[in-house]
Amino acid sequence: MRHFLNIPTGALFLGVSGLIPFVAGGFLVWLPHLQNIAPTIPPLVFFYAALIVSFLGGVRWGAAMQNAPAGAALTRELCASVIPTLITLVCYILSLPAALAMLLILIISQGLVDILAVRQKKLVEWYAPLRLILSGVAGASLASLLLYLVAQ
Repeated sequence: MRHFLNIPTGALFLGVSGLIPFVAGGFLVWLPHLQNIAPTIPPLVFFYAALIVSFLGGVRWGAAMQNAPAGAALTRELCASVIPTLITLVCYILSLPAALAMLLILIISQGLVDILAVRQKKLVEWYAPLRLILSGVAGASLASLLLYLVAQ
């Protein structure tokens, strides 16, 4: 619990604000009186999630610039930071359920990689609990959208 209290207010506010499209999408598709617009919601959340995956790669890129020694280690870390974005690009040719499932996997796996990076002192300590919250909520919202699409 102590680690959650160490998250800077600005980072917590912006991070939680960034969850609004995820939570809204994962919730709104289930409301009966919105069924006429519900089919438009999953693609919007997909596009937003794709942006977030790229943003998370930027965090890893910045950490690599600060922490990785030059040479092969730096190149390896930089490559690892762009691979999720390249995988996201492939999601654009998949069916929407498959694309959302892939983004769910990417967001959760990037969260786990970031938590590991905190433990390795490559990222600041408060980032791990923040990523735990953000990845969990975003993941649950994407799972809700997947359930909605499967139920259709």
